[in-house]
This record gives sequence, structure tokens and C-alpha cells, in this order.
Amino acid sequence: METIRIGSSNWNEREDEEQALMMEDVPPPPDFPEPFSGLITRITTLVGHIAQSRNLKSPHHAVAKLLSEDAERHERWKQSPYPLTSDQPLFVSPYEQRRLKLVDAIFKAMARAGMTPAVPREKNPGEFTIRIGDSTVRFTLGKPGEQRSNWAIATEARRPASEPMRLKIDWEREEPKELVSEWSDCPDAPLESMLQEIVVNLIAVGEMRMRAVERHWYEYRAERKDKLIKAEQERREEVARREREHQRRLANARIEKLHQEAMSLRLADDIRRYVAAVNERNASSSNPVSPAEIDDWSCWALAQAERIDPVGTGAFLLPLPEEMEENGEPRPNVCTPPSDPVKLPPAWRPNRWYTR
Repeated sequence: METIRIGSSNWNEREDEEQALMMEDVPPPPDFPEPFSGLITRITTLVGHIAQSRNLKSPHHAVAKLLSEDAERHERWKQSPYPLTSDQPLFVSPYEQRRLKLVDAIFKAMARAGMTPAVPREKNPGEFTIRIGDSTVRFTLGKPGEQRSNWAIATEARRPASEPMRLKIDWEREEPKELVSEWSDCPDAPLESMLQEIVVNLIAVGEMRMRAVERHWYEYRAERKDKLIKAEQERREEVARREREHQRRLANARIEKLHQEAMSLRLADDIRRYVAAVNERNASSSNPVSPAEIDDWSCWALAQAERIDPVGTGAFLLPLPEEMEENGEPRPNVCTPPSDPVKLPPAWRPNRWYTR
């Protein structure tokens, strides 16, 4: 749980969000009535015809940046007396030129449809991204299983353009059955002839991802709200249970205190009667104690009786420690008897007056 400090107070942002989620009504689940076939038809109309990139004289700005950086590396590599492998040009082979032309055609079509294509910050990228609304779609284009490196060329400068390529969309979820996410060169159908289908399905992937995110977000919030409500209910039940246990212990402590006070009062009265009996018998004794000694002892004994007398000291009105707040004030409603039955302590034994 994240806590943010503002000035001298703490503000728990997540707790506020959870409280708001518990109070709000979860809307109905998102509904997307448009079938997949209708989505494909709508996107195909939006995309229209896609022309192939015959050359890279006016490429998309993302592809132009790759070519510009490659030209700078090529110039350093030619002029250096000790050329570095990392400065070798990456996009000079016919194979790489064809790959960039395919990417360029896809990027331009996406840009016309309002999407935002991008190339990762790599010298020799193997993956490309397209921002479709709030969704990011990634795809790879190249030889299946080929590992591209940022510090060395992936292929020879004479690698032919006829070498087969594969374009694969990274779905990252359970792929819908109707969705096409992979295309490969065929002898009678190169990737250039599939550009419209590729672009249409790239946009469809973005739409399907957004739909999946909406469904996932709804399910998450609904499930999270249920868990929060259940946790809050369990918390309140636990608080109520602890309060019942506290009231039960408090009731037993009150009864215990009552018994102790009754025993103390009985003992105080017994001490007073004992002092009176000692004085009476000392007065009629044949060998009485001196008046000074008997008075001193009587004062001390009666003082002990007063000390333990709960009525004289007012101890019977004092609350228990459990009934006091931290500031020393009595807790409210401390005298309210609990609704649960109270387990009483065992009864006194007839042969034991002051202990149980």
C-alpha cells in the first residue's frame, strides 16, 4: 500500500481509491455488438488500397531515421583506417532494402489511417511498433528464428531479396480464432501482395486488444469490489467479535471486583467487631493491657479496616482499568451489560470466608 506524505500528514492514495470503488456502482460489462467480420469490413474501408514502396527515396520518417543513421555509420566505416564492426552498414543488402520497403509501406498506410508507427531505439531493429488508440501493437518482419544484433550486421551485403520473410504480430493474449496474425512469402504470393490484409489485421489487433483490456478492467474492478466488500464485512465482524469478547471479560471482571469488595467489606466489619471484642474483654480481664497500648493497637487495627473498606474509601464506585481511556477518562457506556451470557466464577466454599 502506497502512502504519500503531504506536509505533516499522510495521505493513502490507494485507500481512497478503494473506498471510492466500494461506494460506486459497477457499470454493466462492456458490450461490443459489432462482429469481427464487421470490424474487418470497417477497417478495410478505412485503409483502402495500399501501394508498395518501390524505393526508399521518400520514406516514412521512422524508416528515414534508420537510413540516415546507417549512412553515417557507413561513412565512418569507409573513412576509418581501422573500421569497426559496429560501424558496418546494416541495410545495404537487397534483403534489408526489401524489408525496409515493406515496413515503409505499412507505416505510411498506418499513418494515413491515423495510427502512430515507431521503431525501437535500436540500430538494427527486429521488432516494430504501432500505436493504435490506447493500444500498442508489435510485429516482427524477417526470417523466422533469426536473431538480430545491435552491434553487428545480421546478413551479408549480398543477401538476396528473394529470401523468404515472415511478418508476425505479437498478440500476447489468447488469439481470437478469426484473427490472422502471421504471413509468410509464398512462391505465388509475396508479402507485398498481402499489405492490405496485414495492415487491416494490425489495426484489428489493436481494436481487439482494447476490447480485451476493457473486459479485463471491468472484471478486475468487479472482482476487486467484491473482495473489498467482503474484507470490510469480515473486518467489521472481527471488530464486533472482539468487542463482544471485551464486554464478556469486562462483565466477569466486574463480578470479580464485586466479590472482592464484598469480601473486603466483610473483613473490615470483622476487624471492627474484633477490635470491639478485644477492648471489651481487656476491660474485664484480670491482667489487662494498659490503656495506652490498647488504644494504639485499636487505632492501628481500625485504620486497617478503613483501608480495606470499599464503602468508606469509595472503591466500589471506581471503574476497572479496562473501563478507562488512555487519558484517564471513563469509557462511555461502561455499565451497559453485554447481551451474551456471562460465565460466572465458582461459588464460595462454606469453609472459606475470604478466599475462593
